[in-house]
Amino acid sequence: MTITDDTPSIDADARTILARNHLVRGDVIPAGLIDNVIERSWRRSASFGLDVASPPDLEPVSAHELRALRERNRLLVEVAQPELENLYQQIANTRSIVMLTDAEATILASMSVDASLKRWGGRPGMCWSEQRAGTNAMGTAIAERRAVSVFGHEHYLERIQPFSCLAVPLLDPFGSLLGVLDVSGGDPVRQNHIRSLAAMSGQMIENRLISAQLKGHAVVKFHSRPEFLGTLWEAIAAFDDNGTLIAANRAALPLLQIGPRQFGALHFSTLFDFAFDRFVDHFSVSGRSPLLLHMRCGVRVYVSSGGTASRSARPDRGAAIPPTARRVVLSGAKDDPRLADVTFGDSALGDLLHRAQLAFAAGLAIVLEGETGSGKEVAAKALHQESPRKYGPFVAINCASIPENLIESELFGYGEGAFTGARRGGVSGRVQLAHSGTLFLDEIGDMPFSQQARLLRVLQERVVTPLGGGKPVPVDIAVICATHANLKGEVEQGRFRGDLYYRLNGLRVELPPLRRRCNLREVVMRILEDRSSARPCVTVSDDVMDVFLNHPWPGNLRQLCNVLSTALALLADGREIELPHLTDDFLSEMLEGPAGERNDGATLPIGTLVSMEVRAVHSALERHGGNISAAASALGISRATLYRKIKQYLPHLRHD
Repeated sequence: MTITDDTPSIDADARTILARNHLVRGDVIPAGLIDNVIERSWRRSASFGLDVASPPDLEPVSAHELRALRERNRLLVEVAQPELENLYQQIANTRSIVMLTDAEATILASMSVDASLKRWGGRPGMCWSEQRAGTNAMGTAIAERRAVSVFGHEHYLERIQPFSCLAVPLLDPFGSLLGVLDVSGGDPVRQNHIRSLAAMSGQMIENRLISAQLKGHAVVKFHSRPEFLGTLWEAIAAFDDNGTLIAANRAALPLLQIGPRQFGALHFSTLFDFAFDRFVDHFSVSGRSPLLLHMRCGVRVYVSSGGTASRSARPDRGAAIPPTARRVVLSGAKDDPRLADVTFGDSALGDLLHRAQLAFAAGLAIVLEGETGSGKEVAAKALHQESPRKYGPFVAINCASIPENLIESELFGYGEGAFTGARRGGVSGRVQLAHSGTLFLDEIGDMPFSQQARLLRVLQERVVTPLGGGKPVPVDIAVICATHANLKGEVEQGRFRGDLYYRLNGLRVELPPLRRRCNLREVVMRILEDRSSARPCVTVSDDVMDVFLNHPWPGNLRQLCNVLSTALALLADGREIELPHLTDDFLSEMLEGPAGERNDGATLPIGTLVSMEVRAVHSALERHGGNISAAASALGISRATLYRKIKQYLPHLRHD
């Protein structure tokens, strides 16, 4: 659980002291008194044999060992130095210190106006691992591989409780931990803008490491909104000369729907619906017009700006910063959907969205609920497009895809000089960018609890203040939220603020999952018509339509769009999509998933010949992981025959 200052009865410091009393006595710490991260660190510290009354072991390494450490981490020190200097300027009037450590929590560099802080615990060569110093931001951030703040009594050792500290882990482009960036000192460290500036500096360091280590590779930059390209929040991915994904920053991972373990295992064409060689050829000539591509996750993107991969380059994990790498830029497509693009002729859904349209035009906030891929963002854009605000901007932010320590600056912006390389005059946050238009907060249920209060103030006062200071800016915005969760249930569980919920919940609209759409056949044909606009008269066979009508569609509309796009690609010059044009994994998902709500639920008597054949087909598909070719070979029949049997036994296979 996350502990906040809004927890009733006693304040955060009192709760921490109470939790420490339980810890010292060896009692179980009651739930809710202390953040889980701190409690885990306390238990690790105790397991290391540390006494809460003992001093930290901060004996620095020798000068020779420190030189060796700095040499091993030369690239990190070079890339991070500008950010250390920038943070130092930001805290110059406070009793604080900025430090950079290696992956073992040994200080490589530090800057402070307070010489006593540097002597006491900020000298290069001192190690702040949990084994030596117990719970502290540097050591705990390394142990947890996440940003950590440790205030006062949250430190395990009593000798360092007068201080507060925050640390941001630094990862290389391949997902390996390099060290942490830390700000330590007194109460100023508790200030949100210092914490956010440290997080932004850490992100800047990681982005620079990509340019430093991937010289000569295709470095792809992308973002859902074009105005954020070239800023701190852009997503970055790098591909080698064969088109294999080799690295990405943390902003790119949720958009690509992957993790670092998949580096080296995914090809460009598995992430985008385009061949890598064609991609390289297209941009080998400067001045080429943008490409319009679809990411495999369903997001449509434009590819622009030149740049190709070197045919001999390999990642350099230790080189100094090279000249700026060649880049390819991806920006989000601009669509102008209408409500008809959501309803597809469904009268019941049309009536529901018409009510939402009237409420939104009257200034009420709208909450869109529905499963992933059910069309919430398209519905939000359509409501905006068919409202008096259609001439203003539509600004979207996915609250689940932005790290918690960056969402404040993403929403509210930052002032000039907030970090090295910041734009002159700063950058406006999403709220300010939505002025005179619509702010779309996707996955609002995942917004950090600490930021919900500030969003509530903005919605109440209609004024936003950028991070790091500056004049408050009046904003005129309408708000649409989307969530896959039940927000009211989240409020009852204490995970979402009730006051914010009632401010946002002007009208709730639940979008049905695809499997419950009464007009699924019409939806299929409308999407197919849109996707095959360059090839008129394409249709689907009765067998394929039967499959579609019985499929559980866990990915909803987004999945259907991808399935049809793939089928069209496999169709080549044909005019009718048949079962062989559907991928094996799609058919396997259909057979393995829960029964669709449109099936008749028929069953077969156990022991009949048909039942035995059904079981044989199901068993073969299961043994071969849904691979149609392998299953057909094992059964001694052709692929076409197996497709026919799948169609024939579909309801029974999925209920068997």
